[in-house]
Amino acid sequence: MAIQIHPTALVDKNAQLGGEHPQQKETAAQIENTTGRVTASTGPVNRSVHDKVQLWEGGPYWADTNIGAEKPEDYGFYFWWGDTVGYKYEGETWVASDGSSLDFDFGEGHTPTCGKSLQALKSDGWVIGGEERKSLLGKLFGVKAKENSVLTTKHDAAQVHWGGEWRMPTNQELKDLCNKCDWTWSAMNGVNGYVVRGRGNYASGSIFLPCAGFGHEVSLGHAGSTGAYWASVPHSDYNDSEAWDLGFNSGSHSVSYYYRYFGQSIRPVQGFTT
Repeated sequence: MAIQIHPTALVDKNAQLGGEHPQQKETAAQIENTTGRVTASTGPVNRSVHDKVQLWEGGPYWADTNIGAEKPEDYGFYFWWGDTVGYKYEGETWVASDGSSLDFDFGEGHTPTCGKSLQALKSDGWVIGGEERKSLLGKLFGVKAKENSVLTTKHDAAQVHWGGEWRMPTNQELKDLCNKCDWTWSAMNGVNGYVVRGRGNYASGSIFLPCAGFGHEVSLGHAGSTGAYWASVPHSDYNDSEAWDLGFNSGSHSVSYYYRYFGQSIRPVQGFTT
């Protein structure tokens, strides 16, 4: 089956080390269930320590690795939009991070968020209004939210895998990543990608975004030449099967939108743009 090429476009080119994410004191995080209410989780949340970096003044802190990666250059897990399991490509097969499924492929049949309008995503508990989540997250973490609708924490892979204050970035934060930082095509330990570095007072810090490619049906496409990273925000203006994402190759990097059933990387953040 032919692999579709992920679209990228031209954008202006564009980190201060924030140290390690502190251990949380509580043993159970408060998260939203599918109705948007805040409830206590049934067990301890993953409190693994992850390095983080602030890339511009007033911006969020960005993790130094993808979800499922041990090092900055590792590809990590691939997710359809709204997925919290995550998959790795091993032996030409998609392997679930929790061993829960066999014969998986990144297609519409395995992506329940496909074909759902924004209204349907809200009524089915996939997303929550920005103002409502702002109130919830403000109570939990003291952070601010400006987006109109984002995945609930129950469907946010960063929150599910890492817990604490970690979450998926919004489309605006991905746009700011493109416009407020310097992007340099590079290779880390033989892996192609971009070094994304802050400017001015933040020029001492950077993150590396590897070209992990993307999953389509049973295949992994364009690993080593293309990067594709999900935002937490759906895109329903023209198609009820798309969501915002960051795409890049050696010649360009930009924020656009793509089909929710493709398997893409996730780079978590903490906090919100002030």
